[in-house]
Amino acid sequence: MARKSRRNKNVEAVSNQIIENCENLIDTGAYIRLSVENGGNETDETLVVQQMLVEKFIEEHPDLKLAGTYIDNGFSGTNFERPGFLKLMEDVRSGKIQCIVVKDLSRFGRDYLETGYYLETILPRLNVRFIAITDDYDSSRKEDRENISVPLKNMVNAMYAKDMSKKILAAKDAQRKKGNITLSKVAFGYVRSEDRHRQIVDEEVAPFVRMIFQWYMMGVSKKKIADRLNLMGIATPGQREKTGVLTVPLEQTKWRTDTVDKIVNNPTYVGDIVTGKLKQSLYKGIKQYRTSPEDWNVQRDMHTPMIARDDYEELQERSNKIKKVTRNWHLKYMEDREKYKDCFPGMVRCGDCGRPMYCVRYTHNYKTMEKVGIYYTCSAQNYTNNYCSQKIEENLLKILVMDQIQILIRSMCDRKKLLQKLKSDSSEKNAFYEAGAKVRMLERKIAQAEEKNTVLYEDYVGGIVEKEDFDMMKERYIRELQNLRDDLQIAKQNQRMLEKKTDRYMNMVSNLEQYLSDRSFNEALVQELVEYVEIYKNGSIHVCFKCDDKYKQITELIEGVKSA
Repeated sequence: MARKSRRNKNVEAVSNQIIENCENLIDTGAYIRLSVENGGNETDETLVVQQMLVEKFIEEHPDLKLAGTYIDNGFSGTNFERPGFLKLMEDVRSGKIQCIVVKDLSRFGRDYLETGYYLETILPRLNVRFIAITDDYDSSRKEDRENISVPLKNMVNAMYAKDMSKKILAAKDAQRKKGNITLSKVAFGYVRSEDRHRQIVDEEVAPFVRMIFQWYMMGVSKKKIADRLNLMGIATPGQREKTGVLTVPLEQTKWRTDTVDKIVNNPTYVGDIVTGKLKQSLYKGIKQYRTSPEDWNVQRDMHTPMIARDDYEELQERSNKIKKVTRNWHLKYMEDREKYKDCFPGMVRCGDCGRPMYCVRYTHNYKTMEKVGIYYTCSAQNYTNNYCSQKIEENLLKILVMDQIQILIRSMCDRKKLLQKLKSDSSEKNAFYEAGAKVRMLERKIAQAEEKNTVLYEDYVGGIVEKEDFDMMKERYIRELQNLRDDLQIAKQNQRMLEKKTDRYMNMVSNLEQYLSDRSFNEALVQELVEYVEIYKNGSIHVCFKCDDKYKQITELIEGVKSA
């Protein structure tokens, strides 16, 4: 056998040590964030420098292994809803990351309360190490965890974020007042200037924008304007911005009423720029919200208009009148719905054609349009040329339905009395007595069969019965006993079912008895009992009730008991 050299043994030991060390490395995540509070002073270059610093730190520490780099470019530290940070925490919770390294505490977050909660509660519970390089903080060191300077630094970072937010807001307000506005988006029919501060007319699209305003001023509806643009194959603002084309195939046109509405109500087309529609105050802890038109910032005559201001104001005045009429109509409509409520929602059907019948609130005064009642009409006239003139007034329907409910309750009460009489009857022909008697009879038979089995065994032990006879008779007794036990189980189940259904039926009737003498309309009772109502031309109605025929089920059980 060949002998291994000492040199080979040393090499093998070193290799094993390296493998062991690699297996003991901590999977580390490098978190990089570029702040938005610095008003653009930070650049991609500083983001790269920050990433190089963190990754080099991990590389220089033999106990750490870079498992992933998580970057949030252009996200505020005051908000923890950042995609890179959320992905990092997802990997932390799944066990993929056991250590987090950042440049400093402010990169992790500037909200001192939430940052402290992560450092002091969440990460320790997850057994995750946290390192901030330039702040010389390492959560694996006890003195760092107990150092009061960490929460103070977090408070300073939060105050810095609020201060920067105030300064940025003030700077933007000053620029806006001077007319120095950076456009993030331009209106349909315009393009950005080179300095991104002004909108320049797009001569290729402008004629169609002017056409939209001319049609609207002539009284063409927004729906018809959208249809005309679709027939012409004009690209929508979204299609124009995405592809840069002016026309698209007819099957790809997507003009809609709301698209036209946004154009005819956009003050950009008279030369104005409106800002402040969306606002947020990070230093006040207020998230982004939509402001009212009174709070918008309007800069007039900032670029070449496409429509005269007088014409635009006339259109806005007309639009406001229409909106006011529509708003008033909607309020009146909601009041009418509340005042004349549909008490049979989705329940009324035409018995002749089977279609739903719609609820209509009608009036006798077409000047005031004051509603006075409800009727239900067949919907077949909306689908076929053969009009179905089926119609019924709501008050009449209420009376007819309540009459049917009264008949139902009265019938159920009569059946309840019959069941009570059956249960109290002690004669042997009573089904309830028979059900109990059958159970008792089967229990006696089982006891007798068990006794026979015992006697058979005693006879076999005493030598009275031969083994072959014993085995044959034992098999027969066991089969007979098993059949009796199965029959007993079925009999008990039938007895319990009969008593249970009877008790449920009687409880249900007891709850309904209170409505027996009350003939007024009860919407809650209708909703509970009625599934649908069919109306026929001859004036008759058919009410289909939700409840099954419980009494029929009980009688079937009674017949089953008697036949058994």
